[in-house]
Amino acid sequence: MNQDVNWQNFRDQFPTLDNTNYLNTCSLGLLSNDSKDALLSYIDTWTTLGASAWYSVWMEKINSLKEEFAKLINASPDEIAIMPSVSQAIAVISSCIDLNPDDEVVTSELDFPTIAHNFMGRESKGQGKVKIVKSESMQYVDVEKFISHISEKTKLVATSRVYYLSGYINDYEKIMNAAKNNNALFFLDDYQATGQLPINVKEQDIDIFVTGGLKWLLGGSGVVYMYVRKELINQLEPSVTGWHSHKRQFEFDPHTLEFSDTASRFETGTPSISAVYPAEQGIKLINEIGVENIRNRTLYLTSLLVNSLIELGFSLRVPEDLNGHAGITMVDCSNPSFVVEELKKAGIIVDSRPGCVRISPFFYNNESEIDHCVNVLSNLKNSDNSLF
Repeated sequence: MNQDVNWQNFRDQFPTLDNTNYLNTCSLGLLSNDSKDALLSYIDTWTTLGASAWYSVWMEKINSLKEEFAKLINASPDEIAIMPSVSQAIAVISSCIDLNPDDEVVTSELDFPTIAHNFMGRESKGQGKVKIVKSESMQYVDVEKFISHISEKTKLVATSRVYYLSGYINDYEKIMNAAKNNNALFFLDDYQATGQLPINVKEQDIDIFVTGGLKWLLGGSGVVYMYVRKELINQLEPSVTGWHSHKRQFEFDPHTLEFSDTASRFETGTPSISAVYPAEQGIKLINEIGVENIRNRTLYLTSLLVNSLIELGFSLRVPEDLNGHAGITMVDCSNPSFVVEELKKAGIIVDSRPGCVRISPFFYNNESEIDHCVNVLSNLKNSDNSLF
């Protein structure tokens, strides 16, 4: 753990923690004071400027957000598109790909289902086939098994860096290399990783990368970031499109469709400006702290949680080497909704997935909050051993 960071100073940015033990960042990151102030600033510009805010303030705010995010992942702002959701992002990218009936898209059953759903919709119309790689453990997908499903028929490979159901870190680079060796596009869903794990999209030569502000980037809902490698941008022409993708969008010309030369060609309609304001502040805070520092801090707190629960006899879905684990810890449980409610009564916020309680500390948490959660879980286990 980096001792040079004053974590209490950053913790003070989040008033929720004054009265709540919040261990659920993998579902929703907390609102900081700066992000709240940014939302109020948005309301102020709307109130005082009305529609003129579009040209005098808001368009530049979108560009500023792209610049801040580009710094985080080592990209150019021109390679960043601002989207409303990952579902929209995958729909746009899907529309760039011609699929014959025998063409294939490969993903896994541990990746978020919006990826498979989009291409299943296309498959139902005779456009390609979806291959969903199974997981024997439901904690991770064997990389070699994943790679064995990639072939010369593969047009797109889509997977996650961190599995949302387990917190396992996927060895995605091997999968990416297999995709490229077969001339397939590689799409990385980084929603559960960006902000808590370092990333360098240039160094790792990623084709397409998506993430969002909802969780570890502390920006709230409504903003998703899509990076498209510069060399690919002009090769991809979406049919799911809109006025914001046009090279000269403010000419409002319905007779021509000339895409932007930047990643804005993948944007569709008017962006949610109210979401842009807190999203920018969330990324600024992450950049200020440094993702390496955040990773060290989160790994320290997660290790404390995992080791304490294992000592008490809980069954966890975690790797033996916690360096392969992100900030999501799954605790096996026969009645997770009941346990989540009991923790809530004790002032602890977590969530659940089928068969487990999901706990996700972040840099703004501390040791006493981990101890508090462990103690309440231990008491529940002692009162009813069938729960765990």
